[in-house]
Amino acid sequence: MAAKVLVVDDDHVLTELIRLQLLKEGYHIKTTHDGMSAIELATSWRPDLILLDIMMPDMDGFEVCRRLREHDSTAHIPIIMLTAKTTISDKATGFGAGADDYITKPFDSTELKLRVAAHIRRVKMLTEESYVPTRVVSVPLMLTSRRSGIFRRSYKAAKRIFDIVVCLLLLPAALPIMLFIMPILWLDSPGPIFFIQKRTGLHGKKFDMYKFRTMRPDAEQLKAKYAHLNELTWPDFKITNDPRVTRVGKILRKTSLDELPQIFNILKGDMSLVGPRPTSFSADTYQLWQTERLEVRPGLTGLWQVRGRSNIDFKERVELDIEYIERQSWELDLRILGETIAAVILGRGAA
Repeated sequence: MAAKVLVVDDDHVLTELIRLQLLKEGYHIKTTHDGMSAIELATSWRPDLILLDIMMPDMDGFEVCRRLREHDSTAHIPIIMLTAKTTISDKATGFGAGADDYITKPFDSTELKLRVAAHIRRVKMLTEESYVPTRVVSVPLMLTSRRSGIFRRSYKAAKRIFDIVVCLLLLPAALPIMLFIMPILWLDSPGPIFFIQKRTGLHGKKFDMYKFRTMRPDAEQLKAKYAHLNELTWPDFKITNDPRVTRVGKILRKTSLDELPQIFNILKGDMSLVGPRPTSFSADTYQLWQTERLEVRPGLTGLWQVRGRSNIDFKERVELDIEYIERQSWELDLRILGETIAAVILGRGAA
């Protein structure tokens, strides 16, 4: 049976465009243009998902969302709000009212279809035990009737405490290893011990990410020289047996020990143990649908690390990051951590 989508927007032209786009994807669509009729239609028709505009003449989208959450019949329907604004305050108001997601106008059909499909998929996974996701992942996804962790304050607060406690417990063992690595690294390749690079984090904000330096000091200048050997799509950059990597750097990368200083990033709150890996390119490089990965703290490890680690392209990594964000839970976090430890021990997929 086709999934049902209710589109609520007082812009008749945009509503029709959305309706036609979703009809092509096989959804059953109904539309309306004001808040009161949206509530009546949602409670009687019970769609699988609601696309809800923030600005309407009789009742804004926030109030409509709040009222829908008060009805037992509509309390658990995913609601994606449509907005021309991208302010954090608007998002906070929307999430506080019960929204599950945002799409910022103007948006293209790719983003629309991806976000609608992601939420419809989650509804099916929560209601159909026999449902098999279209993208098979190596980590079993154990879901409950609760919303994804990204929408649960208790989960986010507990995850932050978990990150701090684990890092503090690891420090007594990690510090001697780091002190042992530092002189060996310098003797092999004189220069800075640490590689500190601006990375894109939560809400697109930049932060300094710490790693042990594994390349020659002039590695960035040499990137142009070896650009023709790049195996991934720009702005990603990866070369098998990269000539810029030092002898000690190869060992550090193979064992993932170059990542040890990121313990301090986690303690500072820039990163989490599990989440999308932070990119070195800025948020304005992202396509609109890819920005969903910036809604959570970047992680030391994530779903794509246990799938393919460094061997998959950015677009596929983003799809896996969104997969993680949509299904975020303690069960999934612990499974990813376990899979990561196994991958490091086996040296699988390290760059």
